Amino acid sequence: MSIRKILLSFLGEKRYLSLLSNSFQWLYPTGWLGKEYEDVYFLKKFIRKGDWCIDIGAHLGYFTIELSRLVGSEGKIFAVEPLSKFNQVLGRLLAARRRGNVTLFRVALGGEGEYVEMGIPEVNRNKKFAHARVMESSPELQYVESERVPNHRGDDLFRDLERLDYIKCDVEGLEFKVLSSMIETIKKFEPVILGEFFDRDERIRLLELLKPMGYQLFRLDAGKWHAEDAYVEGPIVSQNNYFISPARRQSLAALIANS
Repeated sequence: MSIRKILLSFLGEKRYLSLLSNSFQWLYPTGWLGKEYEDVYFLKKFIRKGDWCIDIGAHLGYFTIELSRLVGSEGKIFAVEPLSKFNQVLGRLLAARRRGNVTLFRVALGGEGEYVEMGIPEVNRNKKFAHARVMESSPELQYVESERVPNHRGDDLFRDLERLDYIKCDVEGLEFKVLSSMIETIKKFEPVILGEFFDRDERIRLLELLKPMGYQLFRLDAGKWHAEDAYVEGPIVSQNNYFISPARRQSLAALIANS
């Protein structure tokens, strides 16, 4: 039996998820978590005191807590985590760490109708918490837990923002739908956008949506943003991609390779 299964059996799901969340927060300052978390470590290079940021698909708060620390009491973080299991764990972590600059939402964004069905799939007999998603987006998966979640348009949820500097969006293949639902908010503030992409065509669709504002596509490598050609044939080079507007490229030029 794996260590994961032993811990789940002994602790139960909620305490197991709390252990994961707290373990990350203990290990993160050591710098030992490696390349898998390079985008979280990179935040300190460009997030500033007073920034306003949105974390969509906040899960257990890996980005949320670091963003909260970086923006300080002058800034604001809006964390979106639709599944109640993860939302509750993150809520307790925020309270324990007294992160009063974070607003936590339990909603889905960009779906059809007032509600969407979200689920946690089973893969190779393991319940994959990190693969939770809108069920209709991946009907081929076997879901072992599901939940009906209120659905909103991003522009409606964030219509009262006074500023916006950064969006992280990790929603298991629905990044385009989510970000296109808040396109007026993006037009207003032109934030840096980080999206996780597995599909070349979906990445191109988002770039085409953002191009009228002058956005360009980048990937993170060795502590710099490198320009990426979204139209090159074949598999995509990087799952995590940054979309950066002209004004942000100018202010963050030191972080762009060959700028």
